[in-house]
Amino acid sequence: MHNIKLIVILFLITFSTAFSQNKKIAYCSNQGTSEFLQVFIMNEDGSDKKQLTNIEENCMRPKFSPDGKQITFYTDKGFVYLIRDVDNPNLDYTFMVWNGMYPTFMPDGSEIMFNSEYEDILSVFVIDTAQFGAQPQLITDGSYSNMQVLSPDASRIAFSSFYDGSKSIMIADLNDESNDYISKISMNNDANLEPDFSPDGKQLVYASFDNNLSGTVRIYKDGVETPLTKGLPSSNVPRFSPDGKEIAFVVINNNDVELYVMDTEGNNRRNLNVRGGNVGTFQWMDNDRIIYDAGTDSRISIGIINLDTGNSEIIAEGGFNLHPSYIK
Repeated sequence: MHNIKLIVILFLITFSTAFSQNKKIAYCSNQGTSEFLQVFIMNEDGSDKKQLTNIEENCMRPKFSPDGKQITFYTDKGFVYLIRDVDNPNLDYTFMVWNGMYPTFMPDGSEIMFNSEYEDILSVFVIDTAQFGAQPQLITDGSYSNMQVLSPDASRIAFSSFYDGSKSIMIADLNDESNDYISKISMNNDANLEPDFSPDGKQLVYASFDNNLSGTVRIYKDGVETPLTKGLPSSNVPRFSPDGKEIAFVVINNNDVELYVMDTEGNNRRNLNVRGGNVGTFQWMDNDRIIYDAGTDSRISIGIINLDTGNSEIIAEGGFNLHPSYIK
């Protein structure tokens, strides 16, 4: 009886380990069949790297659909593309969605939210990729709107937009059909960028840049805006951990860009000392790990930092490997 229990336990451990190692990471790399950055996919341990696109454009910022079966991305020529089947990509053809940039999937997996121009002003749109001949629908009201992020319950988006002469953090209520569905959240006169919702949707973090281009991470909760990174060099791109207890962000100090974490009160700040060079983009994988890209002018690598152990492991290197996106 004890032997049977031991076998079952060992099986569950093996199955759990294999399952976690098979979770996928999409990224862009120039280590493919052309000189352009193409979309690749790999396991989270860096194994089984596969090229998914082969177009004569530099691919940027791939994002998974909620079910992990599709990937959307944009290129340096200003087009949004869609890989409809990650497991069976067609290298000879990638579906072009629309003119635009910074696409992400909506929760249903068929709609894509992205930036494009409306009457020559950058705005936020949504398009249904499952509907033949669908036209993009405008979400924001112009005013140079970008850096959009969807709330956890998909009822709101937060974004950065010009309002009364300064770049502000705005909230659009997607369920409100009145003319007042957009409201301002940020309370300072600086340029406010890179918003992110807490996992419960009750808080927002963003970075505010003054006239000297020095950024301060702020948090908004219950109608109160609080600075969190006073005393640090310029700080940007705050992102909540999955449990909402910590915030990761980058600190820009002269020519160095480093990855930090802190709690939601701005305490317990620490430099994660990641390997690879200056940090570019990053994403929480779980409450203990962050995937990132970092490098120099001549190379960029992708690594994973474990916050508990401090161990930083490079999983993609050689040339330029950037914009990792993790399917949870």
